[in-house]
Amino acid sequence: MGGHPIHLLKVKNMKNLSYMILDGNLTADPEEKTIPGGKTLASFTVAVNHSSSYGDDSNKDDVSFFEVEAWEKLGENCSEYLRKGSKVTIMGNVKQNRWKTQDGENRSKVKVVASSIRFDSTRRKDSKAA
Repeated sequence: MGGHPIHLLKVKNMKNLSYMILDGNLTADPEEKTIPGGKTLASFTVAVNHSSSYGDDSNKDDVSFFEVEAWEKLGENCSEYLRKGSKVTIMGNVKQNRWKTQDGENRSKVKVVASSIRFDSTRRKDSKAA
């Protein structure tokens, strides 16, 4: 994570910490919608490349995909400036949604709710690729 200082803060009465930092690229343009109550939500997926070591001194290049939610002005900026392939650094909380299907099966999905996004490469919505 070249050049990104990480500061750990001791917060009084903090029970748990579920914070994530992602450095990757959007897999598609953000999808923006306005939810009941008028809040703006932009949703997108970020691909993060990394190497994995499996104990036998071999490294394997791998990619992980993370769903991201950006709310209000942050979400509006994502919709305006980010496109498929845009490089971003995202900081946010991990959120797990749980539900039961109609068949009674338990399901869950983990997302990152962005609190900060650095736009490492951008292109305005109305701009065309050069």
